[in-house]
Amino acid sequence: MANKFLMLLKITAAVSLLIFSDLLSQEDSISWHRSEPEELLNVELLRSTQSINLPTSTTLKQGDIEFEISHRFIPTIRSGSKELWGFDGPVNMRLALGFAVTDDLLIALGRSNLDDNLDFSFKYNPIQIRSDFLPALISLKGGLAWNGSVPNRSGGHHQNFQYYGQLIINTLIEKKLGIGIVPSYLYNSSYYYPNEDDQYSFTLGNYLSYYIDDVWGLLFEWNPVVTGYRIKNNPVAFGFELNTGGHFFKIILTNSDMLNPSQFLAGSRSSFNNGEWHIGFNITRLLRF
Repeated sequence: MANKFLMLLKITAAVSLLIFSDLLSQEDSISWHRSEPEELLNVELLRSTQSINLPTSTTLKQGDIEFEISHRFIPTIRSGSKELWGFDGPVNMRLALGFAVTDDLLIALGRSNLDDNLDFSFKYNPIQIRSDFLPALISLKGGLAWNGSVPNRSGGHHQNFQYYGQLIINTLIEKKLGIGIVPSYLYNSSYYYPNEDDQYSFTLGNYLSYYIDDVWGLLFEWNPVVTGYRIKNNPVAFGFELNTGGHFFKIILTNSDMLNPSQFLAGSRSSFNNGEWHIGFNITRLLRF
């Protein structure tokens, strides 16, 4: 009886050892550690940081710098051959430098020679909607502008300062048609002739970008003033862009000869319907170190 019990004990120990060894070998092939979540890349829709005058939700990679030079010829194409259809100038010009603090935060400093307008702005991209059908980016932009050369007024006068805020909503259909809606609020839009009833402008800007291929694109932009102060007409612009990788070239026709946001948002002095179009261009250069 004792011998049978001893034999049964040996068989049980052998089977247990085999099972335990098999479990150890399986454990080597199974990872029980929680895997790290996959890092999602930022949604990228429109190619450029701005349409023509209105901003897009596009930002830069952290540490990138963007240099901009833009012109609007003051004579319109109606001036004819006498002024080379507007090319003889003079021009309103904008110089600007943008810096990506993070992938989602872009700050910029720009200057227009019109009234020596100095503009500081930020653009923050907090909302990204990932979708194969209708992806979207929603961004915020805000800025402070100072007009340093207003006639008959000292540069430090409080009425020379302007403030604005913009909500930017972008989507891209079939990777071809970019759509933007940009409601904007501008405070002290009538800085030449201050009036308590006209201290602001609210606009509902919108634009389309159609990408023909990786290089060429068509642009259209309209920025109607919904309420508040307006300089005679609503700005309209159309043209095309050329993307060379590090550069963007945009050639446009527009009824607005203004460039900096606090001036452009208040309206236009020329009429689009009467063919009072100004020739203009935007050039931006991306700098990476």
